Amino acid sequence: MKKSLLILLAAFIGFTAYSQTKTIAKAKLEIYYFHATNRCATCISIEDNTKKALNKYFKKEVDAGTIKLFILDCDDSKNKALADKYGAYGSTLILQSTVGKKAKEDMTNFAFSYSRNTPDKFIAGMKDKITALLK
Repeated sequence: MKKSLLILLAAFIGFTAYSQTKTIAKAKLEIYYFHATNRCATCISIEDNTKKALNKYFKKEVDAGTIKLFILDCDDSKNKALADKYGAYGSTLILQSTVGKKAKEDMTNFAFSYSRNTPDKFIAGMKDKITALLK
């Protein structure tokens, strides 16, 4: 009886450890949205519409940790190293693939062109670019 209980307990611990490692996924895509402390309507729309694109098309990947979104104030000294790494000043939107070809896409001009006035075009463009980077 004790032996059976120990075997069952060992199997349970092994399964628990296995299932925990399966759920911890390394991000395949990191999205950095840098903004200044003082933000305009377009800057706010870029953050909002990026979140909408992720919630609409990539919720599963975000929940699994495959995609990570970072919203950072580039005027805050604790974000200086990352802001410098990505050349961020004011509003800057970067998509950084972390596996394979490790591509970096600067979506800042695209975001300023479409996010506020044609958000559907911005969201569709983000969907297309994220899909391409995840392949």
